[in-house]
This record gives sequence, C-alpha cells and structure tokens, in this order.
Amino acid sequence: MALQPQINDDSYAEIILSSIKSPNFWSLILGFAGIVAVILGGSINLAFADLKDLSLWVLLAGTGLIFLALVLSPRAVAMFLVGRKGRYGVNMAIMTLAFFVILLIVNFLMYQNPNRIDVTATRVFTLSEQTYGILDNLSKDNQSVHAYAFFVSSASSNSQRQSAEDLLNEFNRRSNNFSFSFVDPELNRSEALRYNVTTYPSIVFEADDGKFEGVTLLTEQDFVTGILIATGTEQKVIYYLTGHGETSVSRDPMTGAIGLEGLDLAIEGMQRDNYFVMPLNLKQFEAVPSDAAVLIIAGPKGNKDLDEAELTALLKYIRDGGRILMLLDPNPPIKFNGLAALYGIAISSEHVVDAVSNVSGAMLTPMVQKANGQFTTSNSAPGLTIADDISVTIFPDSAAILSPSAEEFALRDHIKFTPLGMTTPASWLTKDPEDVAYSSEKQQGPFPISAVVEATGMYTDLGATHQLAKIVLFSDSDFASNKYFASMDNSDIFLNSINWLAEDFELISIRPKLLPYRELVVNSRERDFIKWSSWTLPPTFMLFMALVVWWRRR
Repeated sequence: MALQPQINDDSYAEIILSSIKSPNFWSLILGFAGIVAVILGGSINLAFADLKDLSLWVLLAGTGLIFLALVLSPRAVAMFLVGRKGRYGVNMAIMTLAFFVILLIVNFLMYQNPNRIDVTATRVFTLSEQTYGILDNLSKDNQSVHAYAFFVSSASSNSQRQSAEDLLNEFNRRSNNFSFSFVDPELNRSEALRYNVTTYPSIVFEADDGKFEGVTLLTEQDFVTGILIATGTEQKVIYYLTGHGETSVSRDPMTGAIGLEGLDLAIEGMQRDNYFVMPLNLKQFEAVPSDAAVLIIAGPKGNKDLDEAELTALLKYIRDGGRILMLLDPNPPIKFNGLAALYGIAISSEHVVDAVSNVSGAMLTPMVQKANGQFTTSNSAPGLTIADDISVTIFPDSAAILSPSAEEFALRDHIKFTPLGMTTPASWLTKDPEDVAYSSEKQQGPFPISAVVEATGMYTDLGATHQLAKIVLFSDSDFASNKYFASMDNSDIFLNSINWLAEDFELISIRPKLLPYRELVVNSRERDFIKWSSWTLPPTFMLFMALVVWWRRR
C-alpha cells in the first residue's frame, strides 16, 4: 500500500513563500486586477457622465496593470499563446476586434450619409417639408444662420440637451448654411449676456447681419420661428376683433391663469408662427389698419352687433382684398351673419346633430375625420392646403353653413365657394339643443361646418367689382377656445387657416411633434404569464441546450 506524503505547516509556508517570489504569481494578480480595473472604468464611463475623468484614470491604471503582467511573465504568456487554449483565445479576440471594427466602420458610413429612416409612429425625428423649404431658402438667399444652444451642465438637463442636439443636427444635415454650437452660460457668462440670455435652456439663432432671436421651447416650430425672425422675414400683423363679446384674451395678469373660454392659446400659437397679434376695436380706430394680414372675428355674441360705421369699415377692408377668419356660433348677430351673406354664405340658427361622427356619443359635438372623407384637401381643390395634414377636429355646438347650390355659384365666376369640412349624411339640424332625436321634419345633412370663399365681388354682383378677398368661415368658435384648442387637430386647422389666409404656405402644418405614450394593458392572468415565462423559459431553454451539447460531446 503506497504511503501518502505528509504535508505539514512548514510545507504550506514554503509553497506560499515560493508563490509570492514567483513572477508568474504576481503576473496573475496584476492581470486579474487590470482586467477588473478596465471593466470598472468602462462601467463608470457608461453609467456616470459626471465621472468621465475618473473612469479614464481607472482605464489607464487597468491597462498599465495588464502591461506589467505581460512584462513580469513573458514566457508564461508566450506558452499560453502558442498553446491550444491560447490559440482559441487569440482567435476569439481577433474575431471580437474585427466585429467591433466593422461596427465602427458601418457606424461612420451611416453618420456620413444624411439619409435616415424614421420608424417612430408620429415621425418625431423627421422634419416637415415646409422646414426643408425654409432651410433650402437659406442657400438660395445666400444667408447663414448659427444657433447658440445655452445649456447648463447637469444631469437633469441631459435629456433636453440630447433632444435639442438631435433636432439641430437635422437642421445642419439639411443645409450647409446652418450651423450650431453649445455654450455653457456658467463658464461663458459674457456670451450669455451678449445675447440677453437669462433662462436656460435657450437657443439663440443669429444671422449674418448680427440680428438674432432667442427661443426657450425646444421644438421644430420654435426653431423655424427663430430662423425666420433672425433672417429678417417680415413679421405680419394679425388683428382680432373686440367690442362685440368676441372670444378674447382671458389671462390673469397677476396669476397668469387662463380661462376656458379665452383665445390665449390660439394667440400664442400665432405668435410662435412669427405673427404680431393685436386686438382691434373698430369703434376706436374706425377702420381696419392697412398692415392687417388677417382679421379674426371670433364668436361675437347675439346681443352685441356691428353698428353702421363698423360694418362699413369691414366692407371696405374686404373690397380692398382683405383676409378674414370668421368663427360664428349658431344664430350669430344679424350684421355679422349679413356680412357673410353678401358673399353667398350664412350661419344657420339651428344646431347640427351628427349621429355617426361625434365625440363619445355627444351628437351636438360633430367630429370631422379625414378617414371618413369629410375634409376637402388640395387633391380636389388645388391650392387649398388647410386640411391636407389634418386628421380629426371637433366642433362643440356648431351650426350649418348655408349656401346656394353649386349650380348657382357656377354662374358667378367672381366667387369661388369650397366646403372645407362636412358632417356625415347621418346628420340633421335641430332648433332645440335638448331635442337631438331625428324626425322627418328636420333638415337632413350632410352640412358644411367650415368653408372657404374667394371672391372679387359680392354674390349679387354680375362680375368682379373689387380686389380678391378671402374668407375662411367656421360655424363654431368654441373649437379655438382654450378649452378645446389642444383637442385633436383643432389647433392645426385654426393656425393653418391663418397661414393660408396670410399666404404663408410654408408655415402650414409646422407643429410640434407628439411623443406618444404607449403602455401594455393586460389582465392579472396575462401579467402572471409574462412574469413567470420571462423568469423560467430563458433559463430552462439554456439548460436544455447545455444538456444537448454535453450529451453530444460526452
């Protein structure tokens, strides 16, 4: 029977001492420590943006330790490399390195190529065609714009900075005449003072001549507005009529709060489109100013009508080629309705009931939908682009727009009438809002609830008698109020109407992109299945594959 060698404490001490004296031992320790340091440094770099300097020092230390490990035991390293395991390891390292090199080359080529594919549901990362046109005009007009993005370095602003940088990059990709840079206002205070920047983040757009404009909202629409103002694009004036109970400003100057019935959000939207918006009281001025690009008449009340002087002023404005956006509610003031009737259209005194397309069963709130073919677009009415990109709008408590037949209008070449939005055939008119039930006595639809008139003379004229005037008429004013302005596409159809009337066709449809919130709604059984299957199926599958590999190799 063979005797087993006895190992005493002295033998253990000799083994430990010899290991400590061995370069191979320290090479192993240093190599292991170096690998841990490299992994730790890379993790810090990826996880903590504020510790990039520390991560760099840890990575350098790890690389140095690995280098020392190779120097201390070159023979062991060489034997490992020429051995079977070494060859496999080197082969794997070369394949991994080649993969990352190919990945870097592909990434570089894709970065150099401006063509991108936006797969988001609302095309968040795609600029509108109108924005492309404005950027292309910079080259045509030989103008350059530089954007200074003022951001304070902080973890809370990283997402905003990334969003702004993505959008600025898209502008830069499109036009060589657009450039941008980021400025830290805390480190470069003089630059912030030069552009009067007091709130952060802010983007300042500066043109060649030194004119600049700052914006604080990081949206495509606001960036376009900044470029238009900086490059000296004329700021047109929009007036909204007051003095007859019209929907107007409701913001409290002390608290900043706005009322549901106000026009504040619509005014802010027009200002973002680079319009100068002002109230107009005809009793004070007795005429529509000559610089009016568009006049808005928003919901005058029935007991506050125009006087003769005001009506005369409005008629003169129309004859001089005026542009009017009229928002009239059911049974509007007589002279306001008569002003529209001079051009063959009028608002009914009855309310529209739509049994098919409405908001949650509220039949007095018609819903006009592109999917139902209820909008008139430039496909059927060339040049009328107001509703081209509109999907759904709602009109609470609206009336019908009454007009002569198409044959009657066809006899008058000086007037062009185009319905813009229609109710469905399953609609009718009711005098009593409490009685929405259908009966054969009630007038049946479909009805126009928005329309466009382009005229060079009145309906009773035999031919052209004045300059080309344009009127966009809605049979409801509530849709543009603060309460409903942000609902569906109400804001877009209002602002698009302003853009079309002011002949700023490049601004139509430039609106902030929506970032959709998506959630998966499941019941308790489906939730348990997702939870337990994700916990058990992947490990079970990997264990099964491991058993298959072991069985084939045993």
